[in-house]
Amino acid sequence: MKHRLLLFSGLLVFLALGWPTFAGLQQVSGLFGEARYDEARQSLVGAGEGAQPGEETLWRARLSQDPDQATVLLQSGIDDPSLPESTRVGMAMQLAQIHFSRKQYQEAHLILTALHENSTQTMPGEVYLLSGLTYRAAGQTQKAREMLASVKPGDQAFGAARYFLGDIGLENNDPELALRYFESGQKNANVHEYSRLKAGQWKALRANGQDQAAQNLLDELKAESAGCLALVEIGRVLQQENDDNSARIASASSAVVDTVVSSPDETAGRYALQLGAFSDRGLALEFQRAHQNQVPGLEISEVRDSMGQFMYKLRFGSFNNPALARSEAQRQKKKLNLDVIVVELDSSADLRR
Repeated sequence: MKHRLLLFSGLLVFLALGWPTFAGLQQVSGLFGEARYDEARQSLVGAGEGAQPGEETLWRARLSQDPDQATVLLQSGIDDPSLPESTRVGMAMQLAQIHFSRKQYQEAHLILTALHENSTQTMPGEVYLLSGLTYRAAGQTQKAREMLASVKPGDQAFGAARYFLGDIGLENNDPELALRYFESGQKNANVHEYSRLKAGQWKALRANGQDQAAQNLLDELKAESAGCLALVEIGRVLQQENDDNSARIASASSAVVDTVVSSPDETAGRYALQLGAFSDRGLALEFQRAHQNQVPGLEISEVRDSMGQFMYKLRFGSFNNPALARSEAQRQKKKLNLDVIVVELDSSADLRR
């Protein structure tokens, strides 16, 4: 099934706010901003009079429901040197967003790198934001931080960049740094960004042991708006915690528990725990030997990534209950002092050893 360009992730909601608006197609832009996409498509027909060169092509791509068609339109515009540079920059950003939404991170990275290196204009914050998230998706956290930190206060993408910097801080067990990012991004943030930043602030306060401050923030949010997005996110976190607690209770009281397995079989569960991933099998073997006494049943799974390259992933355990898997991952993380993540196994790839 094809992705629909207008149903991107929350990331692209942030980015869409910074897309340029051209005078020649104000009505199309207004309808798009109100999420009235069908009307925007109808308005686009015959609305190109007075538009800048390439402007109509850019809007056709934005309103397309077929990412392959949009990709062709955008690439043709990017390759046309007669178009204004600002238009070609907008097209390149749109094309990078399409690749990112389809998890084609290498393609997105190449486009964004070309923007940084070749454009004579000052790049808008969305370029650094998407570059940072592309680096993060590729596992290059430090590069991601550098790009996200390049978004300046006052830029439309600043709040989004601060949110993701805070999220990386939480991921790296640095709640104090995360808290500073979440708080600094709230000034002049739009409603959507503000809600996400508030939810992040709540998580950072709890992770930093400031439970009373977190509760005060939660009460404040409830008083402001019972249906705000921050409360939805906080509710999701609390529900997951309840599921994890229920799983721990069930694990302690039940004689039948999920167990670690040393090789795949027909009774293997849907989830496993992963300690690391390597592109070099020799490094994976060294890691396995170094930890095999601490982690009985630690196995190497050979899988292909999205670029067709082999990856060697160190995994153990077999779980049918995802909440129980998360609970065990937290226990093992404290025991081993290593990052432990829950992975969902795919019989056609992830179970191949």
